Amino acid sequence: MNALIQQENGLIGSEKDIAALAEKAKARLLVISDSHGEYEVFQKIVEDFGPDSDALVFCGDGACDILELMKEARNDEKLRAVIPPVIAFVRGNGDAPLYRVPFDAEEDVRAAEDPSLPPVLKQLSVPDRIVFSAAGRSIFVVHGHHHNVDWGVDTLSMLAGTNDADLIFYGHTHRPYQEEAGGSLILNPGSCSRPRGSPFPSFASVAFPGSTERFETEYFTMDRNIFGLMTFTPFSI
Repeated sequence: MNALIQQENGLIGSEKDIAALAEKAKARLLVISDSHGEYEVFQKIVEDFGPDSDALVFCGDGACDILELMKEARNDEKLRAVIPPVIAFVRGNGDAPLYRVPFDAEEDVRAAEDPSLPPVLKQLSVPDRIVFSAAGRSIFVVHGHHHNVDWGVDTLSMLAGTNDADLIFYGHTHRPYQEEAGGSLILNPGSCSRPRGSPFPSFASVAFPGSTERFETEYFTMDRNIFGLMTFTPFSI
């Protein structure tokens, strides 16, 4: 369950949960990008994959969906329970750097009086990049529009070296991609709403059993069955 608090470094979650994530023996990260306001799709992915994930990583262009998730989860305990305890997200070229949220003054008073309630969200700051740790691994997240990702990942490879990053996650191209360079994993989950070069929207799950084992990556696509329910199917890239 996420505390729904944004820290100064941009991460969403309690200081305790962020520290615990860094010290875990193993971790699984749910990696999503480029939802572009398709909140129903975004929420369904979180509902189905969030409970088994230690962190949610969002690679930009859809910060409004992060905001909507936090707003709904504040008053929906069932939804809040499935959100991973840590959220790392960055600003895409279609996102604003800051989102202000209208709030109910009475709800603000209730939150102050009841410590079990998360604080009322009044604004959401969207960082251009974010760095955090999970199970002893250093993770670097950007959207990629400032890093020439439409022409390749050379700039990201250099970033991995200069920032000593074990994993680099990015978005922007709307195409799933992964490459290991110098021991670092560079990964794009694709777009969960507007795929390019493929008819299928996608997202990824990345696990690492410990601080030295290889990364385990899974990609998923989604579709609606004959009853209109969203289903998820693993695929290889």
